[in-house]
Amino acid sequence: MHLGSVRVSTAIALLVLVGVAAAQPAASPKLVLSQSSWDFGQIWEEEAQNLVLTLKNEGGAELVITEVRTTCGCTVAQPEKRNLMPGESTTVKVHFDGRGKQGDVGSKVIITSNDPAQPETNFTIKGFVKRAVKRTPLGGLVIRTLDRSPGQTGAVRLENTLPEQMKLEVVSNSLPLVDIEIKEVAPGVAYDVVARTSKELKPGIVRGEVTVSTGLSREKTIGIPVRIQVLDKVEPVPAAILLRPNDKPVERTVSLQYYGSGGFQEFRVTEVKVSHPDLAKVTLGQTKAPETWMTQMKPPITATLDARVSLPEGAQIPAGGIRVEFVTNDPDVPTVEVIATTDKSVFEKRMYGTLAGAH
Repeated sequence: MHLGSVRVSTAIALLVLVGVAAAQPAASPKLVLSQSSWDFGQIWEEEAQNLVLTLKNEGGAELVITEVRTTCGCTVAQPEKRNLMPGESTTVKVHFDGRGKQGDVGSKVIITSNDPAQPETNFTIKGFVKRAVKRTPLGGLVIRTLDRSPGQTGAVRLENTLPEQMKLEVVSNSLPLVDIEIKEVAPGVAYDVVARTSKELKPGIVRGEVTVSTGLSREKTIGIPVRIQVLDKVEPVPAAILLRPNDKPVERTVSLQYYGSGGFQEFRVTEVKVSHPDLAKVTLGQTKAPETWMTQMKPPITATLDARVSLPEGAQIPAGGIRVEFVTNDPDVPTVEVIATTDKSVFEKRMYGTLAGAH
């Protein structure tokens, strides 16, 4: 073989190798979890469970973890490292607290990274939380009514799951607006805790707690959340929009929920007034029939109307906020107001206002 032929063959081989290398995809990061799910089994309501989850980069390029968040039910510590070279690992501590929960529970840890195959990786959690006293509904005592007169009621059932006998007694009541009564359903086993409003109330929301003793070895005392909401015929959801001073311009949806008997065939918004029309714009939708779940509420929603509210950056919101007034064709509720503000106290008063003005 001539030397020239060898050189030509070698050059061709090199070109082939370069071509093959160029055809290969670039190395990418790959996030792999030490386990994809966690079933912590059964725990009592006052107990908690912990797990250390390992995150490993099994790819060929640097893995960058941008966010680790959870859905309801658990908390998670941030990873020890967010940038992982190929082969490197880090850990995340996951904590599940059973307090306030009962029965089958589930949650997720959501990990966002630059893994091109799976930008969001979900780690699922499930288990069962045992209660000495089962609460139905779990959310506690709710009075939700259009009627402002005294005597509006709500109830929660407490059921004993232990072999001991339960005996309920009211320890405290943070709400002077309601009287509390305990009704025996099954001696030692099941009781209804009933709240009844004691005076006429104005529209608004108030929250409190009733504490009862059980006489049991577990859950000796139970705090029952109480929520009273006296509705108007037209309720804005949300009633207030909170912006931070450094927020960018945003659009938010405000839904007007109607409880009148005429329903969507009759309810209308005839005019929209904005306190600062140079800063905010409102696009009004059409009145429509409520979704099925809305009609199953007590009292039921009979019509809805959505409006898109375009707001400026937070720094431009004036001290008094931006007020949007919806003028309706219902003589009982001629106007409904929503406020956009950067003042948290104003926001909370509008959203979670109390019934302190009750008469």
